[in-house]
Amino acid sequence: MEWDLSLIYESKEKALRDSEEAVNLSRNLLDTDVKSLDKTSLKSFFEKIEDVLWKSLLPLQYASLLFSKNMQDVEAQKLYGIFQKNYSLVDENISAVKAKLSALSVERLEELKDVENYSHVVERIIEEKEHTLPEEAEKVFSALSVSRRDAAADTYEKLAASYTFEVDGRKMTGEEVRALRYQKNGNLRKRAMRIFLERYRKDSLIIENLYNVVVKDWDTEARLRNYKNPISMRNSENEVGDEVVQKLIDITTENYHIVEKYYKWKSRVLGEELTPADVYAPIGEVDKKYSLEDAKKIVLEAYYEFSDVAGKIIESFFNERRIDVFPAPGKRGGAFCSYNVPNGKPFILLNFTGRIRDVMTMAHELGHGLHGTLSSKQTMLNYHTPLTMAEVASVFGEFLVFDKLKKELSGDEKKAFVAGKIEDTFATMFRQNMFVRFEIRTHDLISKEGFASFDDLSNVYSEELARMFGESVRITKEYHDEWSSIPHFFFAPFYVYAYNFANALVIALYRRYIEEGKRFVPKYLNLLESGGKDKPERLLEVFGIDVRDPKFWESAFEFLNSLVEEVIS
Repeated sequence: MEWDLSLIYESKEKALRDSEEAVNLSRNLLDTDVKSLDKTSLKSFFEKIEDVLWKSLLPLQYASLLFSKNMQDVEAQKLYGIFQKNYSLVDENISAVKAKLSALSVERLEELKDVENYSHVVERIIEEKEHTLPEEAEKVFSALSVSRRDAAADTYEKLAASYTFEVDGRKMTGEEVRALRYQKNGNLRKRAMRIFLERYRKDSLIIENLYNVVVKDWDTEARLRNYKNPISMRNSENEVGDEVVQKLIDITTENYHIVEKYYKWKSRVLGEELTPADVYAPIGEVDKKYSLEDAKKIVLEAYYEFSDVAGKIIESFFNERRIDVFPAPGKRGGAFCSYNVPNGKPFILLNFTGRIRDVMTMAHELGHGLHGTLSSKQTMLNYHTPLTMAEVASVFGEFLVFDKLKKELSGDEKKAFVAGKIEDTFATMFRQNMFVRFEIRTHDLISKEGFASFDDLSNVYSEELARMFGESVRITKEYHDEWSSIPHFFFAPFYVYAYNFANALVIALYRRYIEEGKRFVPKYLNLLESGGKDKPERLLEVFGIDVRDPKFWESAFEFLNSLVEEVIS
């Protein structure tokens, strides 16, 4: 099953016309006298900005999907480059306009804050005021975006997408090699991941330089924007305080003993010393293969059982061919859901290999799709959520499918499946926490030393790996270099803690769903429909959740520990 991108544009020419029109319209925005705006004219002005964004972001999504389908397609790469350049010009002009608005006094902005549909937009302008640069500086930052860290990240992605691997005489993509970590054959797991990671070390000179460019660019911008720490810039975008994120990191680190306890048990069960290549090794016989139809049926039923509204939206992805399923040469690795504009038509990329975890990944990305569809009720400026909320629907979707499959299993098969869920949760909580600790340390290292070599970075990574696993896993030499295979470090610094944040949040939400049943569903769907129209902490008040309370985070790890005890007892 492959995408039907004609749902976005019937021709590249139409996409190009929209992209070019957006550039022209964005220039007109610069003529606005923001000092004379009242609430009525400000609303109209925001609507003009949204029209410009729509015409620039939809072509960019179209080209991005073409390129993701085959990153070796030169024509798709060129088109993506054109639309990136045009979006940069649009963003340059919109950034200048935002700088003009930010230059208004706090008192004046407060007067305008209750403008219809856009009160939170104005609130964000007030909050970001101290981090907004003068108009000309904002234009420069935006104009250079395509040649700064974004360009380095694109280079990294193209490099990684070009890799092919030979394992036991078979040519494989990176996704196919990583899938071998779930095989029962321990020698194959270790050999495959050694081949995979050694390929990245061969390009150590390129990768270390790309990472240093990304870090220096990010940190320089954060400093010029008057953020306390590099991560603070991401926290501001996520509308969450530094102290909340640091508390989440600290509490997660304090609970690493859960990881160590679990993997000591798994080592005894498998009867072998574990390395990082073995942490996803199957327990028992739950390594059955699922066809696409099997996976589709399971996921659809799980969403329909939760809500007919949700089920119909999920089914539309298959009916309208907005999901690209199988691995292919040149195709971007991993999985994602793409929704740039509130048109109710997100697109999903998978690399489905038939594992049970691929079923869970399908549920995850379709959760994103549900969110992107429901939040299309919002206007463009209120559409996108902070990253911390962007993962909620996806992780909740995983829980729906997890509970469905869990009820259909028993005995050793059920234990093996729950163990797999624990391992996936470790990956999205503890592992992502380990990632963000690596980022904090390496950003600090590069700031102090001016440069970090591939080996410097690998040393930091191996220390963080060892901290997380304790004495339960032996860290082999090739895994010191695993950081170099993590795309998030390059294209979205400090993104990763959002997964941990969302998982803890979903645990709280899902427990409420179990308690309340169908009474919970309208509140949850309303949360997804809200998009980014308000602060996360306000949107969560209806559920009685306070992310500033350390006990909230601690309760998530108490639940996870109880799940571990259920399996190992």
